[in-house]
Amino acid sequence: MNNLATRLLVTEENDDEIRQDKVVRLGFHVTERGSGELLQYGDDLVYLHGGYGGAFPKVEFAMEGCRVGDRVEVSLAPEDGYGQRRPELLLEVPAAEFGEELPPAGTAVEGELPDGRSMTFTVAGFSNGHIALDGNHPFAGKHLDFRFEVLEIRDSSEAERAAGFAFDDMFL
Repeated sequence: MNNLATRLLVTEENDDEIRQDKVVRLGFHVTERGSGELLQYGDDLVYLHGGYGGAFPKVEFAMEGCRVGDRVEVSLAPEDGYGQRRPELLLEVPAAEFGEELPPAGTAVEGELPDGRSMTFTVAGFSNGHIALDGNHPFAGKHLDFRFEVLEIRDSSEAERAAGFAFDDMFL
C-alpha cells in the first residue's frame, strides 16, 4: 500500500458526501505496517471534516468526497500521524509518590512534566523503587495502515463549527 489513499469500494448510493463542515462517523482498523499487527479497531470514530483537527490531514484528504459505504485505506508515516517518540516524555519517578497502592502497568495516570505542564502518562513499568511513565502516544513512532468505512455523514451544527469538533452523541 502506498502513502496515497486508495478508494476500495463504493457499496451504497447516497447523495451526501464528505466535504467541509460535515460530521462523519467511521468504522476503522489500524495496523502496524510491516508486522500487520492489529492495534485498534471500532465503529465510533466521529470527527468534524474540514481542517478542525479531528482527523489527520492525510485522512481528511482521502475522505473528501466519500459517501456512506465507501471504504478507504490510508498509510501514515509517524510524521503524518502521531509523531516520533519523544524521549523527554519518558519519566522515572519514585514509587513512593503514588502512595501504598501502585497503579498496574498500562494504567493512565495524570502527571506533570519537569516544566510544570500536566499531561496523561502511561505506567510503563517498575524498577528499583521507581515507576517508569511514558507520555508518548502508544502509536508514536509507528508506520500505520488505516482502513476506514464511512458509516454516517450529517450536516454539522453551528455550535459544532464554533467549538471546532463534532458532538458525537448526536448520531444516537
